[in-house]
Amino acid sequence: MMETKGMLSGVYRISEKVMLIAYANFLWLLFSLLGFVLIGIMPATAAMFAVTRRLVLEEEQVPIFSLFWNKYKQEFVKANLYGYLLLFVGFVFLLDVMLFKSLDGWPYLLMSILSAGLLLIFLTVVLYFLPLYTHYDLTFFQYIKTAFLIGITHPFPTIFMIVSGAVIGFILLMLPGSLFFFSASLYCFIITKTALKVFADVEKQKDVLEGGNPYGEYSI
Repeated sequence: MMETKGMLSGVYRISEKVMLIAYANFLWLLFSLLGFVLIGIMPATAAMFAVTRRLVLEEEQVPIFSLFWNKYKQEFVKANLYGYLLLFVGFVFLLDVMLFKSLDGWPYLLMSILSAGLLLIFLTVVLYFLPLYTHYDLTFFQYIKTAFLIGITHPFPTIFMIVSGAVIGFILLMLPGSLFFFSASLYCFIITKTALKVFADVEKQKDVLEGGNPYGEYSI
């Protein structure tokens, strides 16, 4: 009987979390549109990561809407600034890849390998930048440096996040109806859960070796 109650309790918790993730995705879409997408998607994404962080940490009775709305307002300017800076860098890398296609022979091969490496590093930085942004209070360049160092020193979690994104993208292509419910928030949850585990491991190692927090204070 107790095992049955435990199973039902587990199913309830999972179902509740799935509903909250879907709700966070709905808010992300709503507030992105509220900012006409161009100036809404960046702060909405920051707010979604803030909400997801709280869900991953399994804090009781997370006030989803109020937390989302407060972070959306609070991070509106900074999230747009940081987001479009990263978007510009990504665009430059992508433009370089397109320009290298005009080369022939070994210069093309060399530059293609170089650009692919830079794109991979950029993707790694972006993946860790977002959870770092909602978990620690750092400067922009500290976020970049920390994301880079964590990404290259923890390759398996990084690969897991990249592969998870590819799998979710494939599922969305096969089941486009799920776009409304889980397009961003599910991947956000996976990134946040993976990143927070990495952060915890790094903090433990840092405490053992030197003591203290390796990044800074919590921002939430």
